[in-house]
Amino acid sequence: MASGSQLDRQVNGNGTETLTLVSGPIREFYAAMNPAFRVSRERVNGVTVSSYYPADLEAGGRRALQYVVDALRLFDRLFGPYPYAELDVVATPTTAGGVEYPGVLVLAQALYRQPGDFFEHAAAHETAHQWWYAVVGNDQIDEPWLDESLTNFSTLLYWESLNPPDVAEDVRFRYFTGPYQQAKQQGHDRPVAGPVASFTEQEYSIFVYSKGPLFFDALRQEVGQDTLLKILQTYYRQYRYGIAYPDDLLRVIEQVSGYQVDPLYRAWIEP
Repeated sequence: MASGSQLDRQVNGNGTETLTLVSGPIREFYAAMNPAFRVSRERVNGVTVSSYYPADLEAGGRRALQYVVDALRLFDRLFGPYPYAELDVVATPTTAGGVEYPGVLVLAQALYRQPGDFFEHAAAHETAHQWWYAVVGNDQIDEPWLDESLTNFSTLLYWESLNPPDVAEDVRFRYFTGPYQQAKQQGHDRPVAGPVASFTEQEYSIFVYSKGPLFFDALRQEVGQDTLLKILQTYYRQYRYGIAYPDDLLRVIEQVSGYQVDPLYRAWIEP
């Protein structure tokens, strides 16, 4: 399996195969090869969603498919249409919980065996990256919050939209407000903005993945849910296949809502 769609497959005389793949505009290419992969598929809004997994992880592979299908259907409605013909999720031995690539979500095999909700959280998060990174690009090294914090806020929207309020509130506390509040109680706070190299691993988790999404949550409280979604839809439409910078996002916020966002931005992201 790989980014894009298979256009042609030829069996060569030396026992190898040559695959030709095609895609619309993508930022990079990813491929995973395992002759023992099994696959489950579902069509959503004209998109073929495929889940690839080893045979002993079939139950987890089918769960991954459902999580991605649910997230794709939701984000299509909230942000704008997913533009590619296919979306693949693949179980690999990665030590990260999940990794995003254009048209592909990589999830750790270990998650397929674990109980609890982090598997679903990771699947929804990596699906949201198809909007914030794959389509709307940014500088992931020097301004990682711009895609990661927005992606994790999108994951919070997933929990709020598809689960009872008590479940969403529990997720909000465990993944967002709780880690940030604990850090502040220990006297540790810092701006969300900054290059990846400026954070320790723990800081990156707390401030980019937990505090950063709370900026978007605070903005929602100021402008309302409907206006916030219009902001994100406009941002997605204006910067698709391009590279966006923080000033671009701030400009869209003010253009769509009329809200003077700079004080809120300074309070949460970059003093």
